[in-house]
Amino acid sequence: MASSNMTTEHMNLLFKNMSEMRKRKKIKPSILKRAFTEVDKIKKISFRKKEYSDIFWGDNPYKENSLVIDLPHIELEAITPVRQDFRKKAVYYDEERVKKEGMKYIDTSCVITYRGEIMIVYITETTDKAITKATERISSLAPKMEAYYPVKENTFYSPFRLTDKDATIKEKQEAYEYKMKGKEARYTGKNWMDGMIRYFQGSKNSAGGTIVAYQPRKVEANDDDEFLFDLVYTYCALYELEKRYAPSIAKYRYELASNAGFIGAFPSVPLERHCATGVGASLDFASSIHNDSGISGLTETIIWNLPEKGMKQYFISPTINLVFDLTKHKAIILQPPKVPHSTLSTGNHKGVGLVNITKANIVAETELNKKWYSIWKRSIGL
Repeated sequence: MASSNMTTEHMNLLFKNMSEMRKRKKIKPSILKRAFTEVDKIKKISFRKKEYSDIFWGDNPYKENSLVIDLPHIELEAITPVRQDFRKKAVYYDEERVKKEGMKYIDTSCVITYRGEIMIVYITETTDKAITKATERISSLAPKMEAYYPVKENTFYSPFRLTDKDATIKEKQEAYEYKMKGKEARYTGKNWMDGMIRYFQGSKNSAGGTIVAYQPRKVEANDDDEFLFDLVYTYCALYELEKRYAPSIAKYRYELASNAGFIGAFPSVPLERHCATGVGASLDFASSIHNDSGISGLTETIIWNLPEKGMKQYFISPTINLVFDLTKHKAIILQPPKVPHSTLSTGNHKGVGLVNITKANIVAETELNKKWYSIWKRSIGL
């Protein structure tokens, strides 16, 4: 059945048969009020402002307020071509490779541009104590993420994971797993996702079709008030930092979600508080070089706590030949998704990273999305 021709009745049937792990309850008003009260404390923390008028975020339609914080500005004379085989083969960097290629380590806040286009913004907590505030619940959030969410496949993409196991799907899944057998992992460590996703659920009968639903999560999480507080606070705080540093990104992200009628990554959290379509969390993360699938003109806004004492964690941007230190200070990075990047392989460092992302197919202004969001609003009581 073509997605554009799906009836509301058919979508209701898909929703009825959906795994309970993909369903959500409304979050209690008391939890939201408590979380937003803490998030609003970020606004009261002073920082040195500076409005840049000559740099921009790729295809972002809003050119004013592209960056509103006083940082050293480094305009690159050139960028380094990255070998294209990283798409076919997992290409990892470790400290030995960084040294061999003569990459420079950065441990102070800065914005890097090439021909006026922002390549990366790196801000440490020594520059802005709001980063310290935003990360204060990570240590309690991470263990609950591990307890409630399935670990994401380390090949980055497995199209049949956690779908119904009828005969057709089982055959396709087995064929896919055979194809991936022997493939090198695209990252090490653990990685979890929440928010909404769009996927196709095949079936021999008429109950198959394109579904827009929440990422799988154990149903017990719906009633864990402290977990929900940590979740809402931390990711809304991350979006608050995005609004603080890059208002044009925050505005564009909100506009896309609002125009699509998106109901939010967390039910009952207003879009003005958090409008990313999905969120990610990782532990001991080390990834191969990759481009992300986010929308051009937005960023993947990522924040980290510190690694375990004596361990190291770094973010690498090979096209600009720089390595950003995530060991000395808690830090935030705003990185356009199409700029190749990775995290350095430094072992089990116990560092936790959190990210806000917006997927194009979730904020697409389509009839299918409108129908799905209408069903979700009705089911959650929004």
